[in-house]
Amino acid sequence: MLSELLKHPRALLLSFLFHAVIIGLMVVNLSFVDRPKQIWAGQLAKTVQAEMVDSKQLEDREKQKRLEAERKAAEKKKKQLEAKKLADKKKRDAELKRKKEEQKKAELKRKKQAEEKRKKEAAEKKRKADEKRKADTKRKAEEKRKADEKRKAEAASKAEAARVAEAARKVEEARIAEEKRKAEEARAAEEKRKAEEARLAEEERKRAEAEDRRRAEEEQRRKEEELRARMEAEENQRRLNTLREAYILAIRQKVQRNWRRPAGSEKMPLCEVLVEQGPGGIILNVDFGACDGSTTTYRASIENAVYKAEPLPKPGDPKLFEREINFLFNPSIQ
Repeated sequence: MLSELLKHPRALLLSFLFHAVIIGLMVVNLSFVDRPKQIWAGQLAKTVQAEMVDSKQLEDREKQKRLEAERKAAEKKKKQLEAKKLADKKKRDAELKRKKEEQKKAELKRKKQAEEKRKKEAAEKKRKADEKRKADTKRKAEEKRKADEKRKAEAASKAEAARVAEAARKVEEARIAEEKRKAEEARAAEEKRKAEEARLAEEERKRAEAEDRRRAEEEQRRKEEELRARMEAEENQRRLNTLREAYILAIRQKVQRNWRRPAGSEKMPLCEVLVEQGPGGIILNVDFGACDGSTTTYRASIENAVYKAEPLPKPGDPKLFEREINFLFNPSIQ
């Protein structure tokens, strides 16, 4: 019962208010009237029962209203569905009608085009028949004209035959004479052509001989120039070799002039000296190659002599300048 009442808060509130009023009246009545308790309890029970009946009736009315609202909503939804179905049916009917109309129009158009095509083909057939008839008429007229002309030509051909034969004889004579003239001209032209070919061949021969002589002379000049250039190069190389030998000799002599024999040195072998120089003969580094059996003091004396010889002599030709110079130091040569 309580769960049913909670579903209808308004009815529950009214019930509470009603009970509160009743209880209030009972309290007031108890304050002024002294009646038996069992009588008031019976009346209260009846009152509560009456209120419960009213609440039940109120709940039934609310439930009836709810059911009525649900029924109306269902009827409304049903009407909406029926209206939608009706609208869809009308739409389908309209679409079907439209398609039928389009098919009908297409069929009428096709029939109209077929009729036009038939009429056009009939007209074309009639035109061709008329053209054929006219062509036949024209052909027959042409055949008749040609037959008439042939008869006239045959009639005139006999008279013309003699004239044609005479003309043909004269033409043949003229042709023979023309052929003789052309043959004579061809013979003269051939002789002229051969003479021209002989002249051109002679000129070509002379030109070829002159070209051969020119090429031979050029080849001879080229060989002479190559020989002269080779001899000049060899001469220049010999000159450079001589200048290089003199250049190395001048360096070695200057170093040996600046060399001082170290005290206490007994074994002083020939030593290969490696000198690195910069522009102007500036000494950059001194090293030794083959110098078997030499002492540190002996090599130091040679190195001092190289630095004392700075700047080193210049070569006779600037092309002979070398950054690295090798020479053989001989202590016996002063």
